[in-house]
Amino acid sequence: LKFSLESEEKRQKEKRREQCRIMVRLSDENRQKAIFEQYTVFDIDIAKITSNYGLYLIGGTAIDLLCNYHSVPFWRSRSNNDFDFWASFDNQQNTNEFIEYIRDSFRFDIIEDSDYMITLESSYVKADVDILIDCDYNNKQFTHSAGGINVMSPIYLFSSKFDRYINCNNSQRKEIDFKDLRTLLSIIEKINGLDDLEYHLSSRKYDQKAENMLNSIIASL
Repeated sequence: LKFSLESEEKRQKEKRREQCRIMVRLSDENRQKAIFEQYTVFDIDIAKITSNYGLYLIGGTAIDLLCNYHSVPFWRSRSNNDFDFWASFDNQQNTNEFIEYIRDSFRFDIIEDSDYMITLESSYVKADVDILIDCDYNNKQFTHSAGGINVMSPIYLFSSKFDRYINCNNSQRKEIDFKDLRTLLSIIEKINGLDDLEYHLSSRKYDQKAENMLNSIIASL
């Protein structure tokens, strides 16, 4: 039975790798499509392959992707080939297989490895990958897909960025987050998600200062 289970795991692993190779070939045909701003010929491959392992885009690339998908202008360029991904804590096996795959295929090296964050860099494809390991299983409800790429929903992206915004003391970073939050709010409004956003934020129990900051973002639209 143990041998049978190991054989099945190996078969599934090889199946995922073959699916990734197919994705790379398919993306050759669509590489110029405006999915998100691309810095290298590998960008779309990395995003789509990651989706095959159950990881989800977050950060600036996620906002860029959602803006293109929902026809909302994105006010800035995404960070210079910096990919951020969300992974559930109980998806560790697939996350480890993804890391193994991009180390073999794109020459990524692990720079940082902790219980909540894994950082990889590749001088070959000139890209950085940060994987956020999330132990809050409630956030699984915000997993989403757009244009064949896994991405966390704009409600999750807004909530997590707003948490950083209200605690940020760096004026430049705060200004960028403010504009990103306005952009995410425009996306949420376009998909008729404002009620869902309000329901989610009400459970966060923000203080009056945070509520005033939220109202300021809404009023700026």
